Amino acid sequence: MVEKQSVKMEKIKGMRTRKPSLRTVRNQELQQDLIDIREKALELGATEAAIIPATYVVVEERVWLKCLVPRCGGAGLSVNCPPNTPKPDFMRRVFSQYQWAVVFKRDVEPIQDYIPNSEARKEELISLLKPRGFVHGKTWEIVGRLESYAQSKSYALAMGFSAGSCRACLCALAPCAVLQHEACRHPLKSRPSMESVGIDVFDLVSKVGWDSYMIRVIEPNLKEIPCVVSVGIVFVH
Repeated sequence: MVEKQSVKMEKIKGMRTRKPSLRTVRNQELQQDLIDIREKALELGATEAAIIPATYVVVEERVWLKCLVPRCGGAGLSVNCPPNTPKPDFMRRVFSQYQWAVVFKRDVEPIQDYIPNSEARKEELISLLKPRGFVHGKTWEIVGRLESYAQSKSYALAMGFSAGSCRACLCALAPCAVLQHEACRHPLKSRPSMESVGIDVFDLVSKVGWDSYMIRVIEPNLKEIPCVVSVGIVFVH
């Protein structure tokens, strides 16, 4: 009996001193990598950034359809705008293969740069903002660089989505080259927006705990809206 107890104690000691499993080490590395990617988003200019489970992301047919009802002025004019984008059911299956993502937002001010108060101001803003990719241009830059940063950490399937259309943010509203059977002008930057693949951005932002604001195109009450919230996301693992 004494010998059996001695053997059992030796086994317990061995268990206590055993090195962490490879799976444990990888999970620890993953958590640190996610923190690094979040910090990178802030370094690149995000106002806030958060690590979230990929299950936070809800994909809805209704969101995809809002690009068409009422019809957005850019609908169908880019390979990355509905009805040319992957359908919500396909994207649900894609996102189900990820466990984690880093989502970030930019608070864009002044609000008048997003919703001009006159036609003259609208034309002025278009000429000024075209070279900068309009309001969401910086968000596109962050998403692209964040995706590349995640890939440099060996997450080869990292995938990012931004806000707004690539035609506005990358090509200054020029006709989509791909739809004209030509090579994309920005093959490593071009991508669908979050909304154009059905991601409910309002729901996601609410889950993270950030404020967001519905901006009506018709008669917006700018006094109730402190800023535009431009959102991007990179699925990591």
